[in-house]
Amino acid sequence: MRFYALLVYLFLYIPIGIIVLFSFNAGRHASELQGFSTKWFGIALSNPFVMEALKTSLIVAGTTALLSSIMGTMAALGLQNVRGLPRMIFDSLIYIAIMILLALLLFRTIYNIYRPVLIYYDKTNMFSILLELQ
Repeated sequence: MRFYALLVYLFLYIPIGIIVLFSFNAGRHASELQGFSTKWFGIALSNPFVMEALKTSLIVAGTTALLSSIMGTMAALGLQNVRGLPRMIFDSLIYIAIMILLALLLFRTIYNIYRPVLIYYDKTNMFSILLELQ
């Protein structure tokens, strides 16, 4: 059983390690490693559009992490002693949300829709997710 867990972890983390390794590539192409350099980070960080996107991403990520932590803790404390039908309803809502996300991922993969998901913060202080599907 531990062997299979090790294989799963390797399957998940080896691609991330390869991306990190090639992010320090001194060459112009990612097909071959030509030495280590941070030149591309300097070029990216000097671009004002990249910096604005980074700022927006950090704001969204921080707000989402904070709200998720607060709501998750509240849900865990609230559901700790819940049994029966209310617990079954809540669990089914979680499973439905996961199934919708997996179905969306499958749909986007099958129909080759690789447009980015746009997340914005609107005037009613609600996070909205828009998918551009065409």
